[in-house]
Amino acid sequence: MHAYDELYVPRAQANLGQMFRFAEEDLGKEVDDFFELFLLSGVADLFGKGDYRLISGMSGVEIAYEVMWRIDGEFLRVEPSWHFEKSQTYWAGWVLGWYQWYSGQSFRRIGEYMPVREIREMYHPFHEMDLLQFADAAQERMRRRNMMTRLRIFRERLGMSQGELARRSGVSVRMIQHYEQRRKNINHAQVQTVADLAGALHCRIEDLMEIPEVMEAMEK
Repeated sequence: MHAYDELYVPRAQANLGQMFRFAEEDLGKEVDDFFELFLLSGVADLFGKGDYRLISGMSGVEIAYEVMWRIDGEFLRVEPSWHFEKSQTYWAGWVLGWYQWYSGQSFRRIGEYMPVREIREMYHPFHEMDLLQFADAAQERMRRRNMMTRLRIFRERLGMSQGELARRSGVSVRMIQHYEQRRKNINHAQVQTVADLAGALHCRIEDLMEIPEVMEAMEK
């Protein structure tokens, strides 16, 4: 079931495209860094649930202002640089807006297996293809990611080696390997161990918990 009527999807796509392009080109933010702010601010949840104030009542630039206000408590007023052509970053936000609506998944969930940076790299050839083909590619990425532990997903998102994670968290490399290879179930680990890993990966403890259905499939 979709969070809002299909009539509003084009506007939602344009808003996200404009938001990411403005954040990158005018605010100087890396797209994945801004996506994290989008999530942390709570704006992503409201947008994904169909808040019409965000989807159709504001521009992408205004949504970026809203994100930064919720994070920093300051009202930014940066003059946007307007373009007629759609950049790869704009396209990444545009197609993400459609895919979130189409799939019904949260932005947080999508970001776990398909960061905005990777979506942007999919511009060639997908910007010339039907959106359903993008959806098929996204679903395949999700399937492959689900074969990986969430610990590994979050570690690789930061470009961090197992050794570096061990140094930052105080959890041994061997134990990290056991969790990532599912020799040990991280769901049964001591809370402090998972908290130390989550702190090093800048995520929540629950973000590292494995989905029971996936664990059962891996054990068969």
